[in-house]
This record gives sequence, structure tokens and C-alpha cells, in this order.
Amino acid sequence: MAVSDEGFTHDTQPPALRHSVMEFGRVMLEIGSTALLTPLLKTLPKGDGHTIMTIPGFMGADGSTSPLRRFLKKRGYNAIPWGLGRNASNVRSQNIDDFLAHRAATEDAIALRIEQEFIASGSKLTLIGWSLGGLYAVALAHRFPQWVRQVITLGTPYGDPRGTALYSVMGRIYNNGVEEEALERWVAHTYSGGTLRVPVLALYSESDGIVGAGIAKCQGDPRYVTNMAVVASHVGFPFNPLVFAVVANHLVEPQDRWALCRSQYIRPLVRVVAAS
Repeated sequence: MAVSDEGFTHDTQPPALRHSVMEFGRVMLEIGSTALLTPLLKTLPKGDGHTIMTIPGFMGADGSTSPLRRFLKKRGYNAIPWGLGRNASNVRSQNIDDFLAHRAATEDAIALRIEQEFIASGSKLTLIGWSLGGLYAVALAHRFPQWVRQVITLGTPYGDPRGTALYSVMGRIYNNGVEEEALERWVAHTYSGGTLRVPVLALYSESDGIVGAGIAKCQGDPRYVTNMAVVASHVGFPFNPLVFAVVANHLVEPQDRWALCRSQYIRPLVRVVAAS
């Protein structure tokens, strides 16, 4: 997919302060909601057993995505961690291009693992990337469609990083001297690996306290890219029962999907999660 200037998201409004302040309190409620709604989540459709790799967000390790993997394993999938330690913990960048180089090297390391899993199983993988992990996943889907079945991203900042709550902090690392061209290179990298022919489901939240909704939508051919809003905190994406339900429903064939449109199923999930 060639990305023109029109393909970039120029809405750089960061999240509302009230959402940022409430992030960690909300995630505890989301964890509790998942436990409360376990009987309902057990009614979701079973999977076909294919391999799903979870990729953590910035400074996250495999433990941060373990609840999501446990859920997926119970639905019948071979859910595996990325196995590369804490995401971006060893970045020693002086500017955004240094970070971009680290990002490219990380994607190469993930690609090796994907290839190994593909050879071992003989079937394509699904990639689920949380936040920064989603950028890796979509970039890899562009480059290696022969190995990737589909991608699901959770609160991923596709657009200008100035639309995140962390940018002002990161800006101090770069002495607040980031060039517009460098920001464009950062955004363009996700889409630079060729024409996208792998389905992408990008989940974002209007109440995300870290990533503004304006930059959380994947750009691309609507035949392949679906952007969907859910009720979730940023930190809570891999713990959120509504996210679990949407992901599990999306992974199966349309004829096998849970009736999310039925109010008696979806309303309890939305009501409990929204209350958090």
C-alpha cells in the first residue's frame, strides 16, 4: 500500500487528561470484569488451533499479554509469546531515527520467530500486537504475507506520535528537537513493506489514556483494514473482557461467530466494562 500525504493522520490531539489519570485504576476494574464475566466468555466460539503470537507494547514483556494468551488457549488456539524480552528496554536513541532503526531490527527478530513457527506448523500465524507491538505486526504483515494470516492491533498509535500522552516525556529525550520529516518517516515505516494483502483489525478506544483516538486507526484498503472502537483503557487492552470477545469473534469464520449483535450477550459486557 503506497501511503500518500493523505494517508497520514494529522489529528494529533493527545488523550484527555482525565483518561490518562484514570488509566491504572481502570485496568484493575477491567481485570475484575474479566473474572466476573468468565461464564459469558466461555460461550464464545472455539478456534481452529492455529498459532497466534502476541507482541507486547512499549516496555512491556510477555507477562503483560499472558492473560490474553490464556484466554486464547482456552478457546482452542496455540497462543505463543513473542519471546524477545521487554519491548524497547534496550533503546539508547538520541533521536527518532535511532528509535526507528531499533524498531526495524526488532521487526527482523520477530520475523525470524514467525518463519520458524510457520515452518514448524505449516500454517500462517495471526499476530496480535498491543500498542507499539501493533506497529511491528502491521509492518511485518506488509513484508511477509506468506507467513501472516491476519493482524489484530490493540490501541496502536499508527499516526503522529505527538498524539500520545507519552510524547512530551519522550520529547525531552530528543531535546524537543524532532523534525517533521523524521516523524513522517516513523509513520511511513509501518506501511513501507509493500502492498498490504493481509486483513488487519485495529481496535482503538475513545477513552484511551495513552494513545489519542485520532492516531489509533490503521490506514489502508478497506477491503483489508477494519478500524473498530471499543471501551477500554490503554493499559487494559490485554485484560479487557470486551476486547477478548471481539478478538475471539473476529478469529473465526463469519458463519461460526458469536451473535454479538444480540443485546442479551453484548449488553452485559459493555455495561460492566463501561462502568470501569
